[in-house]
Amino acid sequence: MNHPYELELRGCTPEPLMAYLKALGIFRLVSEQKDARARARWQTDIFYLNSSLNRDALVKFFLEEYRPTPIVSPWNGGSGFYPRDNQDAISVIRSSIGDRMKQYRNVILTVKKNKIMEQLIRQFEDAETVQDTAGRKRARTEANKARSEAKDTILAHCRVEFPDDSLDWIDVAYVLTADGPKYPPLLGTGGNDGRLEFSNNFMQNIVLALNLNQQRNGESIIRSQLVATLFNEDSPQFVRKPTGFYNPSSVGGANASVGFNGEGLTNPWDYILMFEGALLFAGAAARRLSAQASPKAVFSFTVDNSAAGYGTSANSEYGDSSRAEFWAPLWDQPANLQELEHLVSEGRAQLGRRQVSSGTDFARAIAGLGTERGVSQFQRYGFLERNGKAYLAAPLGRFCVRSDVDAAQRANVLFDLDIWMESLRRNATGNKAPAGLGTVLRQVDSAIIEFCQRGQPYDLQNVLVAVSNAERWLAKSGPREKVPPLNNLSLDWLRHADDKSAEFRLARAMASILHEPAQGERKVGPIRENMELVDTSRGTIWNKDSTSCVWTSGDALSNMLAVLERRCLEGRMQGLKNSYPPLDSAYSARLSDIVAFLDGSVDIQRVADLALPLSFVRHRPRSQVSDFQQDAPFTLSAVYAVMKLTLLPSKFVCPQFGADTDIWQEPSMIAMLRADRVKDAYRVAYRRLKASGLQPLCDEPGIANGSDYGRRLAAALLFPLDKSVYKALAERALWRPRETTSLAS
Repeated sequence: MNHPYELELRGCTPEPLMAYLKALGIFRLVSEQKDARARARWQTDIFYLNSSLNRDALVKFFLEEYRPTPIVSPWNGGSGFYPRDNQDAISVIRSSIGDRMKQYRNVILTVKKNKIMEQLIRQFEDAETVQDTAGRKRARTEANKARSEAKDTILAHCRVEFPDDSLDWIDVAYVLTADGPKYPPLLGTGGNDGRLEFSNNFMQNIVLALNLNQQRNGESIIRSQLVATLFNEDSPQFVRKPTGFYNPSSVGGANASVGFNGEGLTNPWDYILMFEGALLFAGAAARRLSAQASPKAVFSFTVDNSAAGYGTSANSEYGDSSRAEFWAPLWDQPANLQELEHLVSEGRAQLGRRQVSSGTDFARAIAGLGTERGVSQFQRYGFLERNGKAYLAAPLGRFCVRSDVDAAQRANVLFDLDIWMESLRRNATGNKAPAGLGTVLRQVDSAIIEFCQRGQPYDLQNVLVAVSNAERWLAKSGPREKVPPLNNLSLDWLRHADDKSAEFRLARAMASILHEPAQGERKVGPIRENMELVDTSRGTIWNKDSTSCVWTSGDALSNMLAVLERRCLEGRMQGLKNSYPPLDSAYSARLSDIVAFLDGSVDIQRVADLALPLSFVRHRPRSQVSDFQQDAPFTLSAVYAVMKLTLLPSKFVCPQFGADTDIWQEPSMIAMLRADRVKDAYRVAYRRLKASGLQPLCDEPGIANGSDYGRRLAAALLFPLDKSVYKALAERALWRPRETTSLAS
């Protein structure tokens, strides 16, 4: 049942991260401390709160009734529990009166009066002092080890000794595992970010927001700050307090104001409510820990960074210059706090049976309908090194959860890449990884993320192109012994990547060229061996000494002609003197697409880019393929038809022309085409047809030697055709037998 008041909290938006967490903090506090039936939702990037509180009552609740969650971190230097720390806020809270700060006072007293805790804190401080002053590397190392051991002991002791009402902060600040404490990137390293300690800053802002130090005119300032936080109204007075990485626009630093350097400014209520919202994202990680999971995936909606999908990405962000990614869920239907807590406690997305581990994986899970129900969008954040050594929560884009089943099925083909991608990622993110490997990984990740956002066949093609670029780099420069060639993509790729374009159909036909040897011939490898340094005779392995690969960094037409020439040569080397060219295929080109290719209407580079990755598919024999649709080739070139008849992979059978003829390939024709001797090449083909008992229509091609058309014509001869179009070729190239007889008489 909805409450009578639904407030539009315009101060709460998905960006920056501070504003997002602030929205959750408001919702949590209202639900826990005022109205258990409150509900909330996101709409048009604004947070809506449905409760029994109207606008004035909501403001009054935070000003007069709100009880802060006890957030203390005695395991951190700077937390206020060490002699050298700023202890002003702790002192004010300890001396406060009334019920609002009762829980806070109890937690602080628990730390102050616990003898074991006091001893551990002293050990920690002594070790930190030695670490700061030690002159030798060995001494600093030993001091650092002692400090780390003391901190681990404090963490374990806090988990046991803290009152129940303060365990929410502990659960979100760290998780104790058999391998030591794990820290959620959402809260830095256990509630601090470098020298910035969160809990002490939280207490300082509490003192300001609740006017615990009884400042003159404090109440009017505080009210103005709260209204600005909730409704984005008024012009509040900001205070010089750091915000950490949660609000990049207010961190201060060089060029942050009119001077050379600016101080960090914040609204105390923003800071307070942000951490109250962060408490929802507790680790509670035991059931999410697995051998396959990333350590960062222990925490809700948190994964390893993928340096892709945003304009400022760099290879280094696969390593130390990125902590992680956080995918903030947005839901557009009203939900109560219990439902939200359930969503966050699961805090995961699945890819098949495994948990996602990177930003790319998360995007895939969203595209594949693998997310928790009720979430309509995710706001992606990266904790990236952006200002010297400081980390900032940079917004990296918005991702919609698709309800399109077709798009989801299209995304599922990416499972075929998992093993190969895991190997590529492992070798690209190591300390000694070559820069080029990181670049190709970033290109693949970017293509996958873009595909997951749009979900269209053309975008899936771009994934294939990025994968093939990575393969080419590996074949020439990469750690081939560590990253094997990709192989055995399913036929589903051909269906889901088909954008009904001539480029795709031509690339598919070219990529499916195999060889079904006739009697007396040995098998020639598939066309992939002509485009990449691989050997497919024993599975698919790298072969740096391959003589079959002729594909270079040159232009597409030259490469396609080189492949045609090489396959014809290998056919003659493996078989008889008179042989067919090894151009059998699982798929065929349409004659209408050939016409478009010849007249320049086809993107030749796109065809070339798609041909290699489509050759990774497990193509079936031609007998199992039924996609032979052909369009009427009214403008088919007679020159092409004559030449193509001399490069058929089997006997020319065409009853309409009374033909059941062996037309052997003519090696010199291809060599002439390579030299742009189109007219001479045509005459060779013309003579070959006549020698085979056929009569060409024309003995002059009408194309001079040296024509640019010649290279395109040569490349077009590589595309395989189905036997069903032999009649169309013959009609453009040959006289019918009865017509020949009539002329002779």
